[in-house]
Amino acid sequence: MRQSRPIRKTFPINAMLEGRPVVVVGGGRVGQRKVELLLDADADVTLVCPECVEELAALARAGRIRHTCRPFQDADVTTQALVFACTDDKHVNRRVLEVAQAARVPCCCADGNWADGDLVTPAVLRTGDITIAVSTSGKSCRQSRLIKDNLRKHLDSIESSDLLVLGTSHEYLAAEERAPYHLATRERELLGGMIRQVWGVHEFLILNTCNRIEIVAAVSREVATSGILHRLLRLDQLRPDLYYMKHGFDAFAHLCLVTAGMDSQTPGESHVVSQLKEAVDEAVTFGWAGSIIRELADAALHVSKDIHHEVDPLMDIAEIEEVALRYLEYKLPGLSRRRVLVIGSGMVGQGVVAGLLARGCDCDWAYFRNAPAVSGEEAQRVRVVQLDQLGDVLPEAEAIVSAVDVREPVLTVAKHAARLNPQGVVMVDLGMPHNIDPAFDRCGGAIHVADLDVLKHWYRSANGTLDKILEACRAILADHRSIYERMRLSIQGEANGRNC
Repeated sequence: MRQSRPIRKTFPINAMLEGRPVVVVGGGRVGQRKVELLLDADADVTLVCPECVEELAALARAGRIRHTCRPFQDADVTTQALVFACTDDKHVNRRVLEVAQAARVPCCCADGNWADGDLVTPAVLRTGDITIAVSTSGKSCRQSRLIKDNLRKHLDSIESSDLLVLGTSHEYLAAEERAPYHLATRERELLGGMIRQVWGVHEFLILNTCNRIEIVAAVSREVATSGILHRLLRLDQLRPDLYYMKHGFDAFAHLCLVTAGMDSQTPGESHVVSQLKEAVDEAVTFGWAGSIIRELADAALHVSKDIHHEVDPLMDIAEIEEVALRYLEYKLPGLSRRRVLVIGSGMVGQGVVAGLLARGCDCDWAYFRNAPAVSGEEAQRVRVVQLDQLGDVLPEAEAIVSAVDVREPVLTVAKHAARLNPQGVVMVDLGMPHNIDPAFDRCGGAIHVADLDVLKHWYRSANGTLDKILEACRAILADHRSIYERMRLSIQGEANGRNC
């Protein structure tokens, strides 16, 4: 019966052998591999054997190693830093080991005598300044080689890695067309779990806002071009002109513009900053991201501040809730005398109510999950109701603004059309997916619905061209290209060396 291989506990170290004498006894293929590894470490190698394979003979002719063309002698271990016994004769190898240990010179045996030696050479992978060693404590050389070969593929993917942004937005799809691609928290978690299994995706986040759904990632070139991420995001269902894929500096510039609000429905808005931070936190929590994505987000935030410093004087910046209120003022002159219904108690809903009160309006405030807190004078002008009480307040509402995070509309033709103000109503839908059934706009009469796309086009037409602003943004991004270059080198492992 074949005996199982012995197992030895080992301590991994990197031996610094540059210029130090090492002797290899044995000129076969095993000896060749040891010599090549030693030359990679710039050791001073002496080969002892009567004959050797042609590759070793060529190294000797080139002066890269010394070849002592005779059998092993005890004196060969004298003054050596290391000794390797690599012949095809176990008795010779045993003699080399015993002589070396008697001389207190560490020795590695490449046959069954290895367990009595002083060191083993693991499966080694070198690329650039990176060295990876894999050992199974003597249990399985084949397993070590398999792990090493798989790690080589991973290192190759790292060396070709760069930033990638893949997604779609309001610039490519209308709100109704975009809605099926937006993801709730659980859906993002499931998608992220699948992306995490893709070899070559190093770190990523999923940015899901009312304007866009996109993945921001550090990936290998192979993953970026394979189409697997398109399929996971279901973008393969769209024509190529209905989504975007940006690489390298273009991906970095895109994220900076998004973070600065320059690619939002209302250019310059700041909500996307908190949305990006939440996406980073989510990615870290789920294990999708670490230092690379954190560094990328910090860089995007830094550049976005510089963008705002330069372009804010050139533009009329308004958050989406302020745009909605300006639109209501445009559609309903004398807004302060109107009754407005606000649906949603989140950040946007709070902003809408605050804007209405500042304009002198009274309003109804319907909440989905969390009841808003109102006090003092506000309590006299704001009536708080639960979402299932909409039917009680709809008949009085001349305007409705909805901003809740739901998968299905909270106002539908079938359930609520008969309860609307008979004098007419203007409805503004700030949700994604839709909060208000788009079919309302086809009911005719005095019912008018404006979603995010309508607001975007109205706001941009009211504020003129963005050409000058975008030109300024491009100049700022060019000035910050060095930030991206440092990140790229960091991703590829070429940043400043560490003592590790």
